[in-house]
Amino acid sequence: MKNTTLLIIGVGVPNELTDALARSGCDVQRTDSALSAAISLVRGDIDLVLMVGQQDESWNEFTDAAIAAGKLMVVESLISIPTSLAVGIAGNGNGNGHSNGNGSGYSSQGPDTGDVGMSVAEVIDLVDRRIKTPSDAHEHIYTKVGNKLRKVPLDDILYIEVEGKYSALQVRDRKFNVKASLKDLLQKLPADRFVRVSRNFVVNLNRIQHIDTFQYTVKVGDMEIPISRTYKEELMRHINLI
Repeated sequence: MKNTTLLIIGVGVPNELTDALARSGCDVQRTDSALSAAISLVRGDIDLVLMVGQQDESWNEFTDAAIAAGKLMVVESLISIPTSLAVGIAGNGNGNGHSNGNGSGYSSQGPDTGDVGMSVAEVIDLVDRRIKTPSDAHEHIYTKVGNKLRKVPLDDILYIEVEGKYSALQVRDRKFNVKASLKDLLQKLPADRFVRVSRNFVVNLNRIQHIDTFQYTVKVGDMEIPISRTYKEELMRHINLI
């Protein structure tokens, strides 16, 4: 779980869980604001979202976006168990004949309450397996437009241009301004599809119409984009030249 930023949403999350995740190397964050969570998701500041219990309708758009990004895990309920029990996962396999054997290390029933939910150890194991299992490549991103998260298919992005403090995504016939640097955006986009061609431009390789090796320009859509000599070699490395 090293270098994984995990956002936990919900109430009644036991300290044992957040403490154990932090000890395992996760950067654990909490928020009760759907807007704050959405901004973090759009910026790519979080790797995984753990939602505990049902949230009200103000979280609907965020939930949809997190699902689309392949980052949402939902746990219906949690049970708090003594920290001393949340040490190892494997038990000793011994039971006492009254359904409280510890062959798996934990019982799914909370002590004295009768409530059924996932234990701390089970959630930690679920998070660990989710992190270690790479998700499929996604074909879209989300960008914030007003109070909405707009879904943008990657194939619709022609190029990305620096505009002052913002980066502008040219998506077919319109632009979306994103408060992020080209460097940050490149870290979130597939490296085999988007490449930097100059200090101010990133292009979608699938959208290139031609490359002028004399004028040092690349045509994407209706735009002739200059190629910096610094980035020319990187661009050509992605070109299947015959």
